[in-house]
Amino acid sequence: MNQTICKILSACLLALSAWSCSSWQHIARSAAPSASLQASPTPKPKPYIAYLREGDLWVIQSDGTNQRLVAAALEGEAIQDFVWDPGGERLFFSAGGRLIAVVLQNGNLASAGELGGVPAGAIDNLEMARDGRTIIVRTLDANAAARLFALKIGEREARELTVDEYNSMIKPRPPIVRAIGEMSVSPDGRLVLFKEVAGTGEELFIADSETGGRLKVTNLYELSGFEESVEAEGARRVIAATWSPDSRYIIFNPMQSCSESGLCYGRLILVDAWGGAQRQLSSEMMIDLPGEWSNDNNLLVYDDGSKIVVASPDGNLRTLAEGHHPRWRPTP
Repeated sequence: MNQTICKILSACLLALSAWSCSSWQHIARSAAPSASLQASPTPKPKPYIAYLREGDLWVIQSDGTNQRLVAAALEGEAIQDFVWDPGGERLFFSAGGRLIAVVLQNGNLASAGELGGVPAGAIDNLEMARDGRTIIVRTLDANAAARLFALKIGEREARELTVDEYNSMIKPRPPIVRAIGEMSVSPDGRLVLFKEVAGTGEELFIADSETGGRLKVTNLYELSGFEESVEAEGARRVIAATWSPDSRYIIFNPMQSCSESGLCYGRLILVDAWGGAQRQLSSEMMIDLPGEWSNDNNLLVYDDGSKIVVASPDGNLRTLAEGHHPRWRPTP
């Protein structure tokens, strides 16, 4: 009998011990930190901006890092202009009547064609056509009259384009309003931008494309920096205005100075599509709207007195480098 009781007690103590150990191990495992903590995501690299500096081609990231020379012009030559390929892996530039490709990653150069048929020394702008295989060349003659040419990458002869042919080859973009009577539809199709006489001067307006309701979005008399020669006329005017790609903003330059020959200039100004604060972006005056928006439409890059400047829509500015003709690297 005593042996039976002892066996039962031993079995119970053994079971209790096993339950206690098992429970402690379970608690210990629950209390231990997880070994599979998620690593914080790697920050996305800032996009590259390419630009020209002293006749050479440079790149820099939008936060001011990784500035480097991509291609140097030969002695006695200068890189006239450049354009990115659609994938953002190469840049094409013109120099000495040739079109040259350079690989961003390693700087390798290769011939990409010859600018046969294009007036020498008159190249003002290069632009990639929608097909990604044709480069459009704009030239200016001694009287600043523009001509347009198209060159297939790898070919040796360019052909001249009509304005209609040019418009059919490029990506659609909002027109620039320069004169009273001209209109620019926002990229989302909801609003129409135009300028009209207001008092003795001009102001920018928007109209709803469906209802026709209109709103004045600028007040030029709130801006400063107008020279006496312009103020003497008693009227303030707009040189040019257009939309941001996402339809949220309007950029324009008011007529703040005019030369004796009649060429007028103004600083770059940004305003919300529905009006509000008019934010001055450039310190130097410009004759046109030189900015280019980033792929996510959150930053505008432009050259301000031979300085590469990046601006956010709230008016925060960052000067990146000395140079001109900045262009964002495309997002594939």
